[in-house]
Amino acid sequence: MKYISGLLCLASFAGGCATIKSLEQAQREYYIDVDADLPNPSSYYIDSIDSSAVWSEQGVQVKVKLYTDAMLDAEYGVDYTPYTLTGVEIPDLDYTPPLWTTFEVTVINRTRERIELDPTTTYLRLDDGSRLLSRQGVGNWYDKDEFYDYSYLKWGGQEGNVRYHLSLDRNPIWDKSEFRREKPVRKGSQYSGKLTFPPLPAGTKSFTLEVNNFILSFDRFAVGYGNPTEFTDLKFDFNVDHGVRWVEK
Repeated sequence: MKYISGLLCLASFAGGCATIKSLEQAQREYYIDVDADLPNPSSYYIDSIDSSAVWSEQGVQVKVKLYTDAMLDAEYGVDYTPYTLTGVEIPDLDYTPPLWTTFEVTVINRTRERIELDPTTTYLRLDDGSRLLSRQGVGNWYDKDEFYDYSYLKWGGQEGNVRYHLSLDRNPIWDKSEFRREKPVRKGSQYSGKLTFPPLPAGTKSFTLEVNNFILSFDRFAVGYGNPTEFTDLKFDFNVDHGVRWVEK
């Protein structure tokens, strides 16, 4: 019996060593997975090529695709991207948190003379009823009560300092890739850009990307002239699984 007990203790000790070793070979990372929950099959569908959620009516399409940090790093490069904190040491955290919740939005116009999506009219409606405004909607400032912004660690300056915001606005990648205001899309053309919101709060299980007052027509066709005369509201519903997990180094 003593021999058997000794073996059990040895096995238990070896298991403990294996657990310690596995922890040494692991690290924590933030992850996010989304699944579109289409509200109306006649107007919404999933693009079979790029898996984006699509609203489509009468030759006009709006495509929405969430970009993870890994996708953004691959597209713009870790050292230069204004969309992620990859490679930045965050005080008191053993993982890299998301800097934004980022979507690529593409507006395609095949039939209308002129259409336009204003990013300042978009926001994320969370499952608890609260909402997050896009950076394009709130301008250069953020509210600490709404979310905590670590971006100053990457781009210099002090927390909340205008120097950070100026350096971000002058970033050439941001300037070329951000979804901007006053970008009318004429017939036979398209426009796309990145739309950014604060990171999702912990515990969020679903959200809706709401696009309000999407302009379908103007009373004059020349760009820069006329008033909008026809609008529609779009809603892209998503289920989301996100958080922090252990992964092998």
